[in-house]
Amino acid sequence: MLIGKSFNRRCEKILCSAALLSGYEEGKNISVVDLSDELKLDRVEIRNLFQYLIDLDFIRAESIGGPYLYGHISLTKKGLLKVKRLLGD
Repeated sequence: MLIGKSFNRRCEKILCSAALLSGYEEGKNISVVDLSDELKLDRVEIRNLFQYLIDLDFIRAESIGGPYLYGHISLTKKGLLKVKRLLGD
């Protein structure tokens, strides 16, 4: 898989939106449906992006099921640190 700038920007958007939805809390469940609705990403795309972010240890799959394969995700400590760097905190 070729990973370019637009792929990484979408990953950054997922992380930032997940942080906002979780109140910037590590380990708090975030609905994948809510996140997908907010970001306007299709099922296959968001599933691939999630798998990439899981592999990098930025997010954790908290529940499986539903139209996006994952029901809920949560941010890891590493994921929150990445968001803070992206936002310049």
